[in-house]
Amino acid sequence: MTIMEIDYILLGLIKLYKEVTGYELNRIIRDSNRYFISVSLAYIYPVLKRLYQRGWVTYAAMPIPNRPDKKVYRITPLGEQVLHTWLEAPIEPDMYFRSFLLKMQFATLMSKSTILAHIEREIQRLEEKIRDVNQLSYCIDSEKLDARSCEVLARMAQLLRDTDQLRIEWLRRWQENLAKCNEGPE
Repeated sequence: MTIMEIDYILLGLIKLYKEVTGYELNRIIRDSNRYFISVSLAYIYPVLKRLYQRGWVTYAAMPIPNRPDKKVYRITPLGEQVLHTWLEAPIEPDMYFRSFLLKMQFATLMSKSTILAHIEREIQRLEEKIRDVNQLSYCIDSEKLDARSCEVLARMAQLLRDTDQLRIEWLRRWQENLAKCNEGPE
């Protein structure tokens, strides 16, 4: 059974919004997640059907005159277990911070220790990425590239370092805020 990222995203959104239609899920994704994921109703409905077939969601059919019934989805206990397992699992690294942000939008469904573990792994990954980007200086200094290519590479490396450093600073502030906070589940 192949589980796709969108399966987890929809499960998380259904959990957060309690009872929601496919149309509402599409609007939620369009309004809040469009920078990280792009899906249409034509894609969402087959995923909801798959989630239903797996027993991860259920729905109540609401009759609408002269139209197909509106399905209002809720997550099942099995769906909550699947979602919890995904939320606890380490975040797959990606170049652009996308996977981290997609999963962490569900931080309110995670324990404080899980959030802190995700943040710490992401900081370590970004620090490693900065070390890797710093290796570009060997390529630049090799004298095998012309001056213009060296300049472009140097500017790109600086952009990557600066962006990742800003992300690390943001993550460290989040860590500090969580450490100060005694509220929420552990």
